[in-house]
Amino acid sequence: MKKSNEPKLFEYRIKYNIGSSHAEMDNYHYYNAFTAEEALDFHLQMVEKHNLKMQTLSIEKYNPYGDRWEDESEIMNHQQT
Repeated sequence: MKKSNEPKLFEYRIKYNIGSSHAEMDNYHYYNAFTAEEALDFHLQMVEKHNLKMQTLSIEKYNPYGDRWEDESEIMNHQQT
């Protein structure tokens, strides 16, 4: 069996809440994407499309081999500058 050179989709989850007045109620949106940047872009498009006011808190990538979520939140700092 040959290894595929095609990019692989990963599952990302983005933690958010609906504002500082509701900071104790965190939720998640899940996205399939090739990169964390792409998942965050999908999230930001959804927020803009539905005219939502929310705080994006973190982004995590699911590692199926380790059966855990890995923090990818550093890309949020790069997108804001």
